[in-house]
Amino acid sequence: MGFVLRKEAVMQLLRLELKGFKSFADKTVVKFSPGMTAVIGPNGSGKSNITDAMKWVLGESNVRNLRGQRAEDIIFSGTEKRKPMSAAEVTLVFDNADGQLDVDMQEVAITRRIYRTGESEFLINKRTCRLKDIHLLLADTGLGKDSMAIIGQNRIDAILNSKPEERRLIFEDVAGISRFKINKEDALRRIASTDRNMERVRDIMATIEEQLEPLAEKAETTKKYMALSRSKREYDGVIGFHNYKTADRLLTRAENDNIALKDEEIELQTQLSTLDARRHTLQAENAKDQEQLKSWVSQFSEKQREEERINGTVTLLEEQLRTTKREVEDTSLRISEAEASKKGEEQQLLILDRLIEDETAQLESERTQFVVLEENYNKAIAQLDAEQSSWKSLESDRQAYQQRQLDLVASIETAKATLRNLESRKSESAVQVETLETEIKEVQSNLSAAKSEHESLETQFNELSNKRKSLVDEERSASERLREARRALNRMSSDVQKAQGRLELLAQWAEQHEGYLEGTKNILNGKGPWREAIKGAVGDLFTVDNRFTVAIEIALGGSVNHVVTTTAKAASEGVQFLKSIQGGRVTFLPMDSVKGRPYDTPALSEDGVIGTAVDCIEFDAAYNHIFQYLLGRTLVVETMEQAIALQKKYNQQLRIVTLTGEQFQPGGSLTGGATKKKRSTLLSRREEAARLEAELASVEERTAKLEQQIKDEENRIERAQQERSVLDEQYQHTNLLFMASQTKIQNIVNQLERKNRVLHDEQERIVQIDVDMGQTKHVLSQSELELAALHNSPEQQGDQSAIMERLSTLQKTQQEAYEAFTASRLLCERLESTIEERKVQQEQRKQNLETIASRLEPLMELLHSSEERLHVVIPEQIRVVNESLEAIRGEVEKLRALRDEAYQSTAGAREEIESILAEQDRLNQRYKVVQNRLVEAEGKLTRYRMDCDRAVEDLNELGYSLEDAQHINIAGSVNDWKMEQARLMAEIAELGSVNPNAVEEYEETKTRYDFLSNQLTDLDTAKEQLQAVIAEMDKAMSTQLYDVLEVVGKQFQHVFSQLFGGGTAQIVLTDPENILTGGIDFYIQPPGKKRQQLTLLSGGERALTVIALLFSFLDYRPAPFCVLDEVDAALDEANVERFSSYLNRVNKETQFIVVSHRKKTMEAAEVLQGVTMVERGVSRLLTVSFEDVKEDLA
Repeated sequence: MGFVLRKEAVMQLLRLELKGFKSFADKTVVKFSPGMTAVIGPNGSGKSNITDAMKWVLGESNVRNLRGQRAEDIIFSGTEKRKPMSAAEVTLVFDNADGQLDVDMQEVAITRRIYRTGESEFLINKRTCRLKDIHLLLADTGLGKDSMAIIGQNRIDAILNSKPEERRLIFEDVAGISRFKINKEDALRRIASTDRNMERVRDIMATIEEQLEPLAEKAETTKKYMALSRSKREYDGVIGFHNYKTADRLLTRAENDNIALKDEEIELQTQLSTLDARRHTLQAENAKDQEQLKSWVSQFSEKQREEERINGTVTLLEEQLRTTKREVEDTSLRISEAEASKKGEEQQLLILDRLIEDETAQLESERTQFVVLEENYNKAIAQLDAEQSSWKSLESDRQAYQQRQLDLVASIETAKATLRNLESRKSESAVQVETLETEIKEVQSNLSAAKSEHESLETQFNELSNKRKSLVDEERSASERLREARRALNRMSSDVQKAQGRLELLAQWAEQHEGYLEGTKNILNGKGPWREAIKGAVGDLFTVDNRFTVAIEIALGGSVNHVVTTTAKAASEGVQFLKSIQGGRVTFLPMDSVKGRPYDTPALSEDGVIGTAVDCIEFDAAYNHIFQYLLGRTLVVETMEQAIALQKKYNQQLRIVTLTGEQFQPGGSLTGGATKKKRSTLLSRREEAARLEAELASVEERTAKLEQQIKDEENRIERAQQERSVLDEQYQHTNLLFMASQTKIQNIVNQLERKNRVLHDEQERIVQIDVDMGQTKHVLSQSELELAALHNSPEQQGDQSAIMERLSTLQKTQQEAYEAFTASRLLCERLESTIEERKVQQEQRKQNLETIASRLEPLMELLHSSEERLHVVIPEQIRVVNESLEAIRGEVEKLRALRDEAYQSTAGAREEIESILAEQDRLNQRYKVVQNRLVEAEGKLTRYRMDCDRAVEDLNELGYSLEDAQHINIAGSVNDWKMEQARLMAEIAELGSVNPNAVEEYEETKTRYDFLSNQLTDLDTAKEQLQAVIAEMDKAMSTQLYDVLEVVGKQFQHVFSQLFGGGTAQIVLTDPENILTGGIDFYIQPPGKKRQQLTLLSGGERALTVIALLFSFLDYRPAPFCVLDEVDAALDEANVERFSSYLNRVNKETQFIVVSHRKKTMEAAEVLQGVTMVERGVSRLLTVSFEDVKEDLA
C-alpha cells in the first residue's frame, strides 16, 4: 500500500522565487510539478540553498539552522566580479484553488525580505504583514513550527545519534504537546510561588503571634505610665520654677562681681601704659647701640648659616663620590657580561654556517636521486594501467551475467514474501476498520460535552478579565494621583522647612539685635536702671510697605542704629555705660529734647513726588517728632529722571530719595549704583519674616489638604490591591481551567481527525493492497520466465590466469618504485625544512650580535664618564669647598667677638629696661589674674543666663510658661517636692521603656494577623486547584502521546515493510509506566535477519529506517508538500532503488521536492531542476530532463 495523506491537503506549491538569497544573486524562479521534482547539481553549486530559502520564508529565525552565523550571511555577499547585494528576498507561491488558505485569491504568495541594515519584513500577496500572520495563515495546513514538510540529513542524523529520552522529545513535538508542557511548567512555577508565599505568610503569622501578648502587656504599661507622667509633670513644673528663681539670684550677684573686676582691670591698664612709656624712652636713647648690636648679630647669624650650607655641600659631594664609585663597578660588570654574550653568539653563528653548508650539499645530491626515482615510478604505473585495462574487459562480461542471475533470484524471493505480507495486512486492516468506526462514535460524544463545558468557562473568564482590567485601571490612576500628591507634599515640606529655618534665623537675629552696630547692640542688651528708659533702636520702631523699603533704608542710612530714650538723662547714663565697658558709640534721640516738625514745601505737589519719607512709614504717634526729625525733610520720588528735574527746578536745595535708592543732597550731590552683595538689611529682614509667615499660614492649609488626599488615595489603592489580589487568584485559576478546556477540546478534535484519517487510510490501504498483489504476481511471473531463459544459455568464461600473473608482478614493481620515490621526497622536504630553520637561527644570532654591540657602546661611554667624575671632577669640587669652609669659619669667630663687645656696651640701659620689664611682668601677671577672673565671671554670667534659659526651656517643654509655673500650687517644701519627684521617677523607671502607641499597635497587629489567616486559606485553595490542573494536563499529554505512538507505530511498520520489502519495525517505550519521562527505542528486523536495536544495524539500514519513521511522522502531521534534502546520501544502490520506488508510488498523493545526487531518485522525478555555477559564487537554475543527465550519471 502507498503513502497516504489526508484528502483535504490538496494545496500545492507552484514555485519558489529567490533574489539575493545566498548564492542566488539574480532573480531565480523554481517551478515545481504536482508530483515529484528533483533538484540536482554538483557539490557546492547551491542546491541546499533552495531548501534553506523555503525554511527561511516559512519563518525560521535561527540563522545556524540555515548554515550561517549572522543574519546578513543569507544575503548575497558578492564575488570578484559582483558587488554584495543590499537585500535578500524569497517568495513561495501556493495554489489556493480549493480555498484552504483564508485568502480570497487563486494563488497566495508569501514573501520574506531582509536588508543588510538588519531590517526585515513579511508580505502576503505583496501586502505587509507580521510573522504571526503567516503562522496563523498556515496554522491548519501542516506547515507550522514543528512541521515535517522539510526533512534534511541533519534531522536523520539527530534521530540516529539521539538517546531514548531525546527521541521521546521528538515524538512530543510530533504530538504537539509542547503547549501542555509550557502550561504545566507555568503551573508548577505558580505552585512554587504559592508555597513560598504560604511559607512567608506562616513566618509572618508566627512572628505576629509572638508579638501579640507582649503588645497587650505594653498597652497596660502605657496607661500606667501616662498617669504617672501627668503627676510628675506638675512636680517638674514647680521644681523648674524654683530652679529659675535660684539661677536669677545667682545671675544678679555675678553681674555685680563682674563690674568690680572691670574697674580693677582699667587701673592695671593705666599702670602698664606708664611703664611702657618709660621703657620706650630708654630704648630710644639706646637705639644707636642697639642698631650696631643688631648689625653684628645679623652678620654673625648669616655667616653661621653660610657655614652650615657649605658643610651640607661637603656632605653631598662625599655622597656623590660614593654613588659614582658604585656606578663604575656596576657598569664594568655589565660590560663584562655583554662581551661574554657576544663571544658566545659568534661561536654559535660559526657552527650554524658549517651545518647549513653540509645540509645544502646533501640536499642537492638527494634531489638528483629523486628525479630518477620519479621517472621509474611513472613507468611502472603506465605498465600496470595497460595490463589492468585488458583484465577489466574480460571481468565485466562475466560479472554482468552472474549479477543478472542473482538479481532475478532476489526479485523472485522478494515478490513471494511481498505476496504473503500483503495477504496478512489485508486481514488486519479489515479488523481495524470495524474497531475505528466504533471508537469514532464515542469520541464525537465526548467532543459535544467538552464544548459545552468550554463555553461556560469562557463566559466566566471574560467576566473576570473585564473586572480585573477595571481594577488595574483604577489602581493605575490612583497611583498616579498619589505620586503627584506625594511629590507636591515633598516639595511643600522642603519649602516649609526652608521657610521655618529662615524664620528661626531671622527671629534669632532679631532677639540678638543682629544687624545693628556694636554700640547699639550693647545698649539694647545692657542692664541697669537706665534700661527702662530705652524705647529701642530706630529700626525697631516703625514698619514700611515693601514698595518703599529701599527708599527708607537709603534715607535713614546709619540713623537706623540711633537709640530712642524717654529723657536726656537716660541717654547720658547710656553713654556712661558704653564708656565703662568700652562698648562702642551710639547716637541717642531723647524724646524730651529732640524737635521735629512737618515739612512744608511746594515741591510736594510736583509730578512724581510721593510725599515725605515720614508719609511712607507707619509708627506710634508718640514717635512722630522723632521720625519728623530723621525723615521729615526727605522727599520720596518715583524715578531718578523726575528727581533730577526736581532738583534743577528748585536750585539743588532739596533732599530727595527715589524708589530705586538714588539719593540727592542739597547742593547737588547724587549717590547711587548697586553692589553684588545681596540685600539683607534690618528692614528687608522684617519684610521677609512677614512674607514667610504669610506663606507658612497658606502652606499649612494646602499641606493638610494634600495629606488628606494622600490618605484617601492610599486607602483607595489598598482596597483595589486587595480586591485585585483575590481576583488575580480567581483569574489565574479560571485561565488555567479555560486553557485546559481548550486543550481538551483540541485533543478530542485531533483524536477524532486522526481516527477518521486512520479509518480512511485503512480503507484506502485495502484497495491499494489488492492493486499491489496484482502487480507483484505479474512481476513474479516475468522474473521466473527470464531466469529459466538464463539457465539455458552457455556461461561465458575466459582464461585469465596469465593476465592475473602479469598483474601481480607489475603491482609489486609499482609498489617498490612508489616506496623509494616517497622516501626520497620526504628526505628532500626534511632537509629543506631543516635548512630554513638553520637560516632563521642564523639571522636571529646576527640580530643578537647587533643588539649586544648597540648595548656595549653606551655602557663604555657611561664608564668613561663615571671614572672621570670619580677621580677628577668630584675630588676637585670637594677641595674647593673645604677651602671655602675654612675661610668662613675664620669670619664667624671674628663676628662672634664683635657681637660680645656690643652686648657689654649696652648692659646699663638693659638693666633698667629689665627692671621695667620685671615690673611689667608682675603687673601683667596680676592683669592675667584679673582677666582670668573676668573670664570666670563671664562664664558664670553665661552659665547663669543659660541656667535661666534652660529652666524656661524645661518649663516650656513641660507646657508651662513662667506665669503658669508661678501659679502651680503644691504644698510642702522643695525637699518634699524632690522626694515625690524621685518616687514618681522610680515608678516610671520600673516600667522600663514605654511605647506610647502600644494600644494602637496591638489593634493594628491583631487586624493584620486575621487578614493573613484569610490569605493563607486562599493560597492553600489555589494550590489545590493548580495541582488538579497539572494532573489533568499530565493525563491529556499521556493520552495524546500514547495515541501518537499507536498511529505512528502502525504507519512505521507499513512504510518500513515497503522500503525494505518486508520485515518488522517496532516502537518501544523504555518505561511504559512513565511515558512522559521515559525514553523511546526501536527494534528492527530487516527481511532475513534477526530482531535487533536500531544502533546495531548497518549505516544504510539505519538511515532507511529513520526515513521510514520520518515518512510516518509526515503521515500523522500531513503537509501540502514535502522537501527531502539529500536524505538518500547514506543509502547504497539497492536501498536507493527501494527508496525511489516508494517515492514513485506515493507522489500521486503528495507533492515532493527532492534534493539528490542519486540516479534512481532522479529517475522517479517528473521534473529535474539543475543548479549550477557558471559564474564562480553565483548559482543558476536549469530545467533539464533525465535523458540529458543520464549519460553523466552512468
